[in-house]
Amino acid sequence: MIDTKSWFCDNIKKLENGMYRLSYSILRNESDVEDAVQETICRAYKELENLKDKRKFKPWIYRILQNTSIEILNGKKYCLNIEDENIQENKIDIDTNLTIWNAIQKLDNPYRTVITLFYYEDLSIKEISTITGSKVDAIKKQLSRGREKIKEIIKI
Repeated sequence: MIDTKSWFCDNIKKLENGMYRLSYSILRNESDVEDAVQETICRAYKELENLKDKRKFKPWIYRILQNTSIEILNGKKYCLNIEDENIQENKIDIDTNLTIWNAIQKLDNPYRTVITLFYYEDLSIKEISTITGSKVDAIKKQLSRGREKIKEIIKI
């Protein structure tokens, strides 16, 4: 018999970087991201018995994380730090992954979230559809438009 607590912890460890990336793509504030991830872990553990198919843990917890991040975003007045927005504005180097990540962060939602889930978390379009609550065709269109916007940002 599998110990539920250790199974949960093992899976959270595997997904912690991806959870951070997803939440950051929505919140863009490190302390809020930490709060969202922590809150998600607590909520998920409390609701773990409701997860019928353990193989669907990743999209399930990402859905909880997305909802938690949006709750945090909507629950506060969000202030943009102008300095943070302009740091990389004229220093784009298309040869690094960091440059692509910075370009993704300049996208508006839902493009930022969909691109993050598809390329960084290796989720299928169907899984992203489940997580975001959007239709598969909408996800495909968001991916396509997001890629075009990234090309514009890094001027490929």
